[in-house]
Amino acid sequence: MSMMQYLLLILGISIIFSGNAFAQHTPDVEIILSSSSYNYGDKLDYSIRVSEVTGDDAVIYITDTSGNKSRLLTIPISQEESRIIAPFGFDSSGKWNEGKYELELQYSGAISNTEFTIVDDGSIGIPYWIKDLSKIWTSGQMPNKEYAKAIQFLINEKIIFNPIVGQELQIPEWFKITTTWWANNQIFDTEYGESLQYLINEKIIIIPINQESFDQEPSSDKVL
Repeated sequence: MSMMQYLLLILGISIIFSGNAFAQHTPDVEIILSSSSYNYGDKLDYSIRVSEVTGDDAVIYITDTSGNKSRLLTIPISQEESRIIAPFGFDSSGKWNEGKYELELQYSGAISNTEFTIVDDGSIGIPYWIKDLSKIWTSGQMPNKEYAKAIQFLINEKIIFNPIVGQELQIPEWFKITTTWWANNQIFDTEYGESLQYLINEKIIIIPINQESFDQEPSSDKVL
């Protein structure tokens, strides 16, 4: 074997071994959902598992019921398993349609996919920004007529209904107690929504026919 052939052989072996070494640095990854289905008001709950902590961030993409894909979350990975619970639940305002969604995890060149379904079982999911407003209202820093805009938004979005409209706004002061429980996560969205609906049906809370509403959410942030 000539010196040239020997050098070419050594070079070929080096390339093979370096390629194998590179392949070994692609970690195994998995995204695992706590449930395959969620109702309105539920929070998305999942875990990311990796075989190796590489120092890269994990990126989560979500594909909705219409096939639109967008980035949901970027998160640093410092351990082999990380649990993520969304800060907000799925709301009923039309942002999250009933049907199948896909999550895709990308991490250090590896990809993992999973699916979940949103099921409308009659549960209520109230947009998170209304809870933010409720805290201001119950603290006395917002008048009833401003919080009524949030209630009217729920009516417009058909989350609750106003079967008999009145002429003048009426919200009893004691309803702030129930609202405080909800704002502090002591009762769920469905319980608060049903309480609100009952009081409207019984004319204890009256939303006038000319009540103004928030035209849209104050924040367009859709991150779970």
